[in-house]
Amino acid sequence: MNEHDIVTNGNATSGKSEADIRSVLAEAQGRLKQSPSDPRLLRTAAAAHRELGEAAEAQQAEIAAIHHSSAVPALTKAAQQMTAQEFGEASRILAEHLQHEPDDLAALTLSAEAGIALGVAYKVLPMLEKVLSRAPGFLRARILYANALMLTDRLTDALRVIQPVAEKRRDDAELVNLLSRIHTERGDYAAATKANRELVRLDPRSPDALTNLGDSLRFDGKREEATEAYRSAIAEDPCHGRAWWSLADLDASVLTAGDVTQIEQALAQRGDQPEHAGNLHFALGIAHDAQGAAEQAFAQFAAGNRLRRLAQPYDAHDITSQVDRYLGALGDDPEPSAHRPDPAEPVPIFVLGMPRAGSTLVERMLGQHSGIEALGELSIVPHMVDRLRQDAGEDKLEQAIAGLSDAALANMGQWYVARAKERMKTNAGFFVDKLHMNWRHLPLILRMLPQARIIDIRRDAMDCCWSNFKTLFARGHPAASDLSDIGLFYGDYVRQTDTLSRRFPGRIHLQGYEALVDSAESETSSMFSAIDIPFEPQVLEFHLSKEPVATASSEQVRKPLNRKGISAWKAYGPWLGPLRDALGEFAHD
Repeated sequence: MNEHDIVTNGNATSGKSEADIRSVLAEAQGRLKQSPSDPRLLRTAAAAHRELGEAAEAQQAEIAAIHHSSAVPALTKAAQQMTAQEFGEASRILAEHLQHEPDDLAALTLSAEAGIALGVAYKVLPMLEKVLSRAPGFLRARILYANALMLTDRLTDALRVIQPVAEKRRDDAELVNLLSRIHTERGDYAAATKANRELVRLDPRSPDALTNLGDSLRFDGKREEATEAYRSAIAEDPCHGRAWWSLADLDASVLTAGDVTQIEQALAQRGDQPEHAGNLHFALGIAHDAQGAAEQAFAQFAAGNRLRRLAQPYDAHDITSQVDRYLGALGDDPEPSAHRPDPAEPVPIFVLGMPRAGSTLVERMLGQHSGIEALGELSIVPHMVDRLRQDAGEDKLEQAIAGLSDAALANMGQWYVARAKERMKTNAGFFVDKLHMNWRHLPLILRMLPQARIIDIRRDAMDCCWSNFKTLFARGHPAASDLSDIGLFYGDYVRQTDTLSRRFPGRIHLQGYEALVDSAESETSSMFSAIDIPFEPQVLEFHLSKEPVATASSEQVRKPLNRKGISAWKAYGPWLGPLRDALGEFAHD
């Protein structure tokens, strides 16, 4: 038996008799005495152990091979590229290596990590499943697998993969943090808070851990405890931008004159650190806004937005072009989908529109209904669109969506409902997805989910866009960092939703925010009638709901309806000329 027969990534045992397999194993073990760190010999031994039913020995050999693979030149080079954030080049190096060494579990794991960084988590799942089937104790692969599952909206599977390990390794901060993220994505803020308390236990002086704890407490409705956590973070680091912004955003009325002075001092010290400085500018803007000091507030919001723009470059014409492509690809008379969903499955209700337009208010009303469960902002549709974009190409996305077959649309609709069901805690017949930016994906939603109810909540353009400009969004919304850009964004939103409403008659209910505030009972009754769900009076008591809220409106929707935000832009009128110009016909006094 020559060296080629032994070192073949495990294929030396394929199709051989037990005696031959034991011979291969003995030969590999003999060579390992001279070369104990040869990963190829270790993989051959692992394959032989697997064929012989010796699972523990096989895994031990695989783990040893993974450990020693760090010295393989191709993997060393790929790791260097990963450190430099050159993920595409790392992926190319690893793909070339895996052509010759397809069973190199270390290379598969590193390749999967590069794929996740490149935004193709759905493509790396088979790699990680192969790794874990052979080395279930390889923790790095398990963490990456849970991350990939979470990024593909398989949250139940992600929790199943990571929770047992995290419970055994309560002092592993990376595992506990991952568990917190999964719970947060599931909307289980009580469980997220428990995990965040563990992170604070592991590092009680970490302002980041304390601020994260404050966030989960806030979303779970525990306002006083959230305030205490933010204050604790500030005590550990008086210049911590996110802690100050979180405290101000939770309740500006708790900020004292001393707090404002401290934020100004923090900005003087952290002005050269964009992440902290941006948060501090927004915190000061909120404080001045609460005091009615419009000129000072605007200056701080503008400064914060300039930093946000540097971190998130944006071209408003990209959205305009995408809307053009969508409307052109669908045509004036789009073909309705022929597939019919399973009537036993829960029906989605999409609440969409501009950020800061009232989507959380509508969701809270819907969630008070006995037959509806509110699930918050789901990332499922954007992730589906990202996968389509990866396959079709950026400029071909809209044509690809318009050309989807009925079978493909049916499969995608079923996937969406299945992923949403993982987040449900009841057997309600309807659930709410209030990711407002789903207006951008209406061409897909309207076709893949013919049963879906869709509510477009629309607020006065000047109020809405000004509110966007002065809000520091947790998720990317780069259009909001410039007054002209957010005005153009609003116009594209109206153009797409109104056009699709005409092309898909009866599918989209337009709900005015101001009308809802001023005539809540009649408007809400009409809204329920439009989505064909019987009205229930308790939906008007949305502010009494104890359900979590994870949006910028978390505190507002815990109060009765009021007109506080209506015409709020007028105090800032002297500085909003670029917004008014960009909005054009949508700008009203």
